[in-house]
Amino acid sequence: MNTRSHLPEAADAVVVGGGIIGCSTAYYLARAGLDVVVCEKGWIGCEQSSRNWGLIRKQGRHPAEIPLMIRSLELWHDLVGQIDRDIGFRVNGTLYLSETEERYEANRKWMEHARDFGLDTRMLGTGDLEALAPGIRNQKRDALFTPSDASAEPHLATRAIADLAIASGGRILEHCAVRGIDLEAGRVAGVATEHGRIRTGAVVCAGGAWSGYFCHHLGIRLPQLKVASSVMLTRPTDFILKPALWSGGLGLRRRPDGSYIAAFAGTADCPVTPDFLRYAWSYLPIYRQSKEIVRVRLGRRFFTELGGPSGRSDGRRTPYETERVLDPAPNADLLGRARKRLGQTFPDLADIRISRTWAGMIDTMPDELPVIDEPSAVPGLVISTGYSGHGFGIGPGAGRATADLVLGKADSSALIGGLSFGRLA
Repeated sequence: MNTRSHLPEAADAVVVGGGIIGCSTAYYLARAGLDVVVCEKGWIGCEQSSRNWGLIRKQGRHPAEIPLMIRSLELWHDLVGQIDRDIGFRVNGTLYLSETEERYEANRKWMEHARDFGLDTRMLGTGDLEALAPGIRNQKRDALFTPSDASAEPHLATRAIADLAIASGGRILEHCAVRGIDLEAGRVAGVATEHGRIRTGAVVCAGGAWSGYFCHHLGIRLPQLKVASSVMLTRPTDFILKPALWSGGLGLRRRPDGSYIAAFAGTADCPVTPDFLRYAWSYLPIYRQSKEIVRVRLGRRFFTELGGPSGRSDGRRTPYETERVLDPAPNADLLGRARKRLGQTFPDLADIRISRTWAGMIDTMPDELPVIDEPSAVPGLVISTGYSGHGFGIGPGAGRATADLVLGKADSSALIGGLSFGRLA
C-alpha cells in the first residue's frame, strides 16, 4: 500500500474512506483511466467493512436495492476471477427461517419481489429444510431460500479489492485523514488532509459511519446514525450448514475453515449522540415499524462527539485523527442470547466454543437504504454511504454506480433511482 509519504499534489478524484464502498469505487475509477486517490484515516477495511457477517445476498433486500444487488453479485463473480488469492467467496445460498407466523408472512410476501425480479428464490417445506439444514429443530413453517446468494470473508475481500485498485493505477493512503473539502466558487477544488492538500475536482464521501459528521460540516444535512452490531466467531467444527441462515434471534454463516460467524439477528445497539437528537424525528417512523429491534443506549459516545472539534479544514486536529477506528465493545448479553438460540436451533452446536467476539458501527439511514447521489449544494461531491448493514454484499455494485456518477455516465442511473439524496428531504 502507498503511504502518506506519497501524498500527491493533485488527482482526478479523491475517495474519502477505505472500506469496501470506497475501494470498489476507486477500482472502477482507476479502470476507467482516472488518477484516483483513496484517503483512509485508519487502515483499509478497519471498521464495518471487516466486521460484518460477510453475506452477499439478494434475499430479503428492499426492492429499491435489488437491481443494484443483482449487478453486484455479477461483479463479485468477475472480481473473484481477477483476485490472485482465496477470499472465501462461496455460492452457498441464504436461508430465512419462519419461526413465527409473522415471519412466515413476511417471507411469503417477499416472494413477490423475487418473482418481479426473476430471482431463483423459493419457499422450502419442512422436509426440504431438514435436508438442507441437518439437525434443525423447532421449524414448523416453510423457509425462504435463495440458492444463488453467496458469501466471502470481509477483511480478505476488502483488502483484495483495494489491491485491484492499486494494480489498476489507483493510490491508497492509509493513516491519512481528510479534514475537509476545499471549495472555489462553490465547487470542489481539493481536499485538506492531515498531511497536506490534494487538488481535485471530484470527491467521493464513502466514510461509512463518519459520513454524517463529514457532510454536516459542509452544510449538508445527512440524517445518518450509528448502530452497533455485535458478532462472535466459534471454533471450527465438523457440523456443516451450507447456507447462511437468518431468523429472529440468530444469524449464522459457516466459514471455509469450519468455524461459524454468529450473532443475535434483528437487534442492535444505538448510542445516543448529538446526531441522534438532531435527527430523531426522521427516525420515528422506521423505529416504530422496523423488523429490527434497536436498543437505545446513553454512554460516553454522546460526550465524545459533543466535545469534538469542528471538523473543518482549518488545520486543526479532527475527530478522524483522535479516533482512527470506531471500535465499540460487543454486547455480551445479545451474544449470550444468540448462543442460546444457536443451541436450540441446532443441538449439535449447543456446546461449541467461542473463540472471539467483536462489534462494528453500522451507518444507517431513516429508511434503511443507502444514498448514492450528487448533492446539488456542493458540485463535485458524490455521496455513497448509509448502507445500513447491507453494504458488504452490494459493495462492488455500489462502487461501480458511484464511479459512474463521478465519470458522468448514465450506465447505473436505472439501478440507483430509489437511492437519491433528495428522498431524505
